[in-house]
Amino acid sequence: MHRIPAPHLHWDLPPDDRRLDGADVHVWAASLDVPIERLSSYEQTLSSDERSRAAQFKFDHHRKRFIAGRGILRAILSSYEGVEPIELKLDHSPLGKPLLAGFPANCMLHFNLAHSSNLLLIAITRVCAIGIDVEWIQSVTDIENVARDFFSADETQRLMALPEEERVLAFYKVFVRKEAYLKATGAGLSNVITQIEVSFLPDEPTRILSIHGDTQAAACWTLMELAPASGFTGAVAAEAKNLRFLLWQWSH
Repeated sequence: MHRIPAPHLHWDLPPDDRRLDGADVHVWAASLDVPIERLSSYEQTLSSDERSRAAQFKFDHHRKRFIAGRGILRAILSSYEGVEPIELKLDHSPLGKPLLAGFPANCMLHFNLAHSSNLLLIAITRVCAIGIDVEWIQSVTDIENVARDFFSADETQRLMALPEEERVLAFYKVFVRKEAYLKATGAGLSNVITQIEVSFLPDEPTRILSIHGDTQAAACWTLMELAPASGFTGAVAAEAKNLRFLLWQWSH
């Protein structure tokens, strides 16, 4: 199996004071390949259910990355809530979206996470529903036919009109932008993905163009492109406007 080196993260380390104020959205990037002693420390913070899930992975590197991902998530969330990582109660919505249980609605911490290969992204806000996605950019065989499964007919046409050397990156940009929106709604990758249209051409601002043909509904959302590390592309979608995005890397 091809393994890639630890991602070279592009974002800065966070300041000591990183309060989540007003319309803030904090986005974190972290490597999932962590030193064994840190992995053991993360594992101690997991719930019994999370440890059981980790034990079910067939391959050791998948198990380790799951433990690292959950440990990092708990460490970051606990820094906002002022509790120990092991005390957090992580649950899921009926559609599988992760959520934090046991806190009053007026103190709700909205978050979402995504990983690709050995890179983890986590988005956190107190404002609104949020979703995030990331993909490691690789070659795509028969890109036009693959695009038809995820793109609208107009998006597919615009993609194939691009110079050939630009199509793969554009393909991934469309995919992560749609998936970020679907994860924010709790739908995840579903059969409605072709009904969400997003911008992706080099000279276009990053935004959702329409949702089931509704441009006004799309205008209520903020979509931001993410470039967390070399060889990866991502996006974060939030159901609000006038947000302030702060991008940081997590240090082990």
